[in-house]
Amino acid sequence: MTWLTVLQFANYLIPLLIIPYIVRVLGMEIFGKVTYAQNIISYCTLTINFGFDYSATREIAINKENKNVREQIFWSVLKQKTILLLFSFAILLMLYFTFSKVNNDFALYLFVFLMNVGVVLFPTWFFQGIEEMGKMAICNVLIKGGGLVLTLLLVKSSADYLAYPLLTSLAYILFGAGAIIYVIKHYDIQYTKSDKSTDKILFCKSLPIFLNNLFVSGYTIANLTILGFYHSNHDIAIYGGAQKIIMAILMLTSMPVNIAIFPKISREFELSQINGLRILKKALCIVALLSIVFCLCTYLLSDLFVNVLLGSEFRESMNILKLFSVLPFLVIVASLLTVQGLYGMGLQKYAPFVGLFIGVFSIVLNMIYIPIYGTIAAALIWILAQILEVALVGTILFMYSKRLRYED
Repeated sequence: MTWLTVLQFANYLIPLLIIPYIVRVLGMEIFGKVTYAQNIISYCTLTINFGFDYSATREIAINKENKNVREQIFWSVLKQKTILLLFSFAILLMLYFTFSKVNNDFALYLFVFLMNVGVVLFPTWFFQGIEEMGKMAICNVLIKGGGLVLTLLLVKSSADYLAYPLLTSLAYILFGAGAIIYVIKHYDIQYTKSDKSTDKILFCKSLPIFLNNLFVSGYTIANLTILGFYHSNHDIAIYGGAQKIIMAILMLTSMPVNIAIFPKISREFELSQINGLRILKKALCIVALLSIVFCLCTYLLSDLFVNVLLGSEFRESMNILKLFSVLPFLVIVASLLTVQGLYGMGLQKYAPFVGLFIGVFSIVLNMIYIPIYGTIAAALIWILAQILEVALVGTILFMYSKRLRYED
């Protein structure tokens, strides 16, 4: 768990550490503008990842000792991610001609988008599959730390707001390129043209995960997107500030568990569905109890978090963060049930239907209530969506486990 702690520090705490400086240098309005650009580009990142972080991780974990299969998977994922990068850039160009916020500040959106070149290059899924968390953590510290140092040195006023996303993206690209070169050399990944069957298998296994993630974005990303349609950069900043804090907390509670046990549970489910379920239940009980502690700490310390990280201008974010304090429990339970349960048991086919139902339900509610109630509505709908995800996925797994016990 030491390397997982380092990894999470790099992924979410280092970017969070720069927020107090960025908020005060850029000001609330510009911070809201940058946050909205990051929100829009996150759809591109979601598309480029396409579920490979789970499907390719699982395939690498299962074929850990098979060098030929590993090489096929490696080049197939890299090829497909590159195609998705080009596709996402085409979508960004379409937004330039159709969406005024992108058209009015295209350089900002382009600089944020460039981070996705690093997303293509950095082989997170490979490190996870072979369970080399230390190397993955070191790379992430270098990426985030490099971006932080460059930002502190070069972003000095609101006039430098374009430098902030550009420097972050350049750090991703530089260290992503370094990481993929290291993997190719260290693990002796020989170039081999991926065959169509490998591409098809990975695509088909990733598609349900991608669709589920896309539908899940209906209540994790779309709320801020819709907020920007009806409200000002001030409101975006208020909501976005609280969201950045809670996302750091959520990743500290849920991601280490997913990264650490997903390959293991995948192998257990491959060998025995019953054993996989047993490990899943044990992990769920332990981690859910721990997450309740995080909920209480978030609620009690919400005022302090906002004052220290965002400043006195963001007092309205305190109420949003207090509402969000229930999310560590809901998200970690939902994540374990979906990622470890559905994906681990090979039940990906159900994930898109769950995500579609919750995503459409959330977007409809967001469109109705965000224009009236703004940030409070966006927060409450996210919470409601997570409750629905726990209920629906839990029901599917319960019914499937009953069938397994009956057949056994």
